[in-house]
Amino acid sequence: MNAQEAILKIKALFEDNEMPKVEDIAAPVETKVEMAEYSLTDGTKVMISSLEVGGEVKLVDGTLAPAGEHQLADGTNFQLDENGIIVEISTPAEDAIPEEEMVKAEDKKLQEMVDEFNAKIEELKAEKEIANKKVELLESKVKEGFAEVAKLVEALANTPTADPIQKPNSFNSFVSTKSIKEERLEKYRNAILNTKN
Repeated sequence: MNAQEAILKIKALFEDNEMPKVEDIAAPVETKVEMAEYSLTDGTKVMISSLEVGGEVKLVDGTLAPAGEHQLADGTNFQLDENGIIVEISTPAEDAIPEEEMVKAEDKKLQEMVDEFNAKIEELKAEKEIANKKVELLESKVKEGFAEVAKLVEALANTPTADPIQKPNSFNSFVSTKSIKEERLEKYRNAILNTKN
C-alpha cells in the first residue's frame, strides 16, 4: 500500500463516521428525585431522598435541614452536613447489638477471610509445584538434547575423511637433482669419448 492509498483509506474511515447534527443530539433528561416524608422524634416533618449515606434531607417547606444529628420517630439516627446530606446513619438494631456479638461476627468474618486466603495459598502452591515439574522436565530435555548434539559433533570429528582427489606430491617422488646432473655428465662423457674414436 502506497501513501496515496493509505490516505484514501483513512479518509474513508472518517467519512463513515459523520458528525451528528445538533437536532440528533438528545437534550439531557432531568431526573426528578423522589422524596419520602419522615417524622423526627420531636414531630418535625422532613423529606428524605434516600435513607442512606448520601441521601438529601429537606424540611417540608423545601429548605435544607439544619446540620447536626437528628433522630427519626423509629429511632434511626442520622448526621447531616451543612448541605443537608446524610453523612452517617445508624439504626436502633445496630445500637442494640452487644459489643461481644459484634466482635464475634467480626472474628467470624476474619476467620472466613483467613480460610479463603489459606485455600488460595494452597492452590497457588499446587500450581507452583506443577510449574516446577514442567521446568524440570524441560531442563532434562534440554540437557538430553545438548548431550545428543555433543555426541553428534564428536562422531563427526572422529569420522575419517575421504581421500583427496589428487594425492599431494611428496618430496620422495621428486627426482633428485643429483641424479639428473649425473645423467647429463654421463651423456657428455660418452659424447666426448665417442668423438675421439
